Amino acid sequence: MTPQMALDLSYLVVFTAGKIAAPFLLTAVISGVLINIVQTVTSIRDQSVTFVPKVIAAAVVTGLSLPWVIEQMTACFRQIYGMFSMMGV
Repeated sequence: MTPQMALDLSYLVVFTAGKIAAPFLLTAVISGVLINIVQTVTSIRDQSVTFVPKVIAAAVVTGLSLPWVIEQMTACFRQIYGMFSMMGV
């Protein structure tokens, strides 16, 4: 394995992980901001008001994006498997 191949492999894995994590992270940030705005307006400071909507939003995003996540991971693994022939393994 050459240093360039190692860099390509590292870039592929990190980029794929970022793409897969993005929907979940964006959902958590957006729901957190919206919940904080509601809590500020209503002066409710309860931890369950923050936690439960984020869990529900994460579950919805997981259900909706699971086929896409599987497709992205499969494409990444196929690309890595294709690199095996160039590695001399």
